Amino acid sequence: MKIIFPVVGAENISVAYLSSTLKQAGHKVMVAFDRSLFDDQQYFSVPMLNRFLNEKNKVVREIIGQKPDILAISCFADNYQWCLDLVRRVKKSHQCVTVWGGIHPTSCPEEVIQNDEVDYMITGEGEMPFLELLEALGLSSGVEMIPNIWMKRNGKVIRNNPRPLMAPEDFPAVDKTIYEKFIPLKEYYLTVTSKGCICQCSYCSQNFLKNWEAGYGLGAFLRERPVSAVLEELKSMKNRYAIRYVDIKNNVLSGSKQWLEEFLSRYPQEVGLPFRIMGHPLLFQQDLAEKLKKAGCHHIQMGIESFNPQVRKNVLLRNETNQQIIRALDNIEKAGINFSADIMVGLPGESEEDLVAALKALSKYRRLIRASVFWLQYLPNVSITRMALAKGYINDENEKIINKGLQNNYLSTGSPMEPQRMRIIKTYHILFRLLPITPKPVMDFLLDKKIYPIFRYMPFQVAVIIFIDVLVSIVRKDYYAKWIMGWYMKQISRHVFRRVESISD
Repeated sequence: MKIIFPVVGAENISVAYLSSTLKQAGHKVMVAFDRSLFDDQQYFSVPMLNRFLNEKNKVVREIIGQKPDILAISCFADNYQWCLDLVRRVKKSHQCVTVWGGIHPTSCPEEVIQNDEVDYMITGEGEMPFLELLEALGLSSGVEMIPNIWMKRNGKVIRNNPRPLMAPEDFPAVDKTIYEKFIPLKEYYLTVTSKGCICQCSYCSQNFLKNWEAGYGLGAFLRERPVSAVLEELKSMKNRYAIRYVDIKNNVLSGSKQWLEEFLSRYPQEVGLPFRIMGHPLLFQQDLAEKLKKAGCHHIQMGIESFNPQVRKNVLLRNETNQQIIRALDNIEKAGINFSADIMVGLPGESEEDLVAALKALSKYRRLIRASVFWLQYLPNVSITRMALAKGYINDENEKIINKGLQNNYLSTGSPMEPQRMRIIKTYHILFRLLPITPKPVMDFLLDKKIYPIFRYMPFQVAVIIFIDVLVSIVRKDYYAKWIMGWYMKQISRHVFRRVESISD
């Protein structure tokens, strides 16, 4: 069968694993890529520019021209409405079977299955259910009995329970060929080495997924690929694409000391490329930062979220202390690794004093090259959303909006809030963005003398934030941010000169 996966904004690595599984079974797999510049659900959101650079009509036309048997949707909250619209437009001209999977159908199955655009839906882990579904569709029998599959029959919804989770040694290889036309893999190679997470933070989709999988007794939540398999992938891709930078996009690099020791000892000799990871403060209480530096770690994205201990513990379900956060950052600074600090804003119980405290705590670090601001976005059926409903911060109507994917994402302005509070928080957004290029005495002066509220009345706050972002990325030599911006400029040029490609080979 011919299967097309529409992808928006950036590489969806889940699709690369699904593609590998399906191709091995003899199916043809393609990606329809909508760059959705300036509305990419990943980095920039500037609606006016997006209207000028919009490519979705072209993507829809090219999908229709390919006449796929299956239109496969890997869906999360932020791209849910985009997916519905695209499928609706394709189906007006080409009748194909649609198969929906991903975290949004899993966390909001009743919302998703009701749509006319949804023929089949996969909850949970998708590789084997998708393969079995295609086989059953080819035989025109047995579809109703496949675990993980939901469908509609004669006005009724059939809901099949999920199967046990795959063992990590059975994880499929990754198929990067589907992105060769769209992503400069040489400059930036994205990978993951595990499924699941060591944490259960209240705001993350992993919070829902861990509880969901445990409710069905599907198996161990955190499953890590063998180190040898990870290194073999990276060596193979280094030979194929001459890659020069690796981004390991696990929520946390690893939950196993044994895995870390083996990976960090073998990586420099077998791969030897600079790499970027995501980290948790509790992992950096001893000598991990030094080991990462020796292995070639170039950047750590550190999830701090809040410097208010009560908010962090009771709202975010994070148990580390401020002292442990500072110790982790001190160890990273001492090891000589650049890092970015993730800070959440718009949290219940958060005050301006908490944001000032965060600015002061971070301002001393010379290795801080980015203070990343993430606005609170209530995701479907995670702990913080259930807490907010119970305490009246949001109501049933708000939950419907959340489940329909109609709120702004965490890189924009997140879940709805009062305009005045939003303007105040944007002031701190500007300060956090300025932090890596502002000497500590200057930042302290702005904060202590309370000069910073002038930013509150600054026009075009979003434009100012983007300008500062570009400036900081250049001054602090932030490889990832500079790559994103360079990629954007190339894509804008392609659009202007009508050299945009939307369908993979």
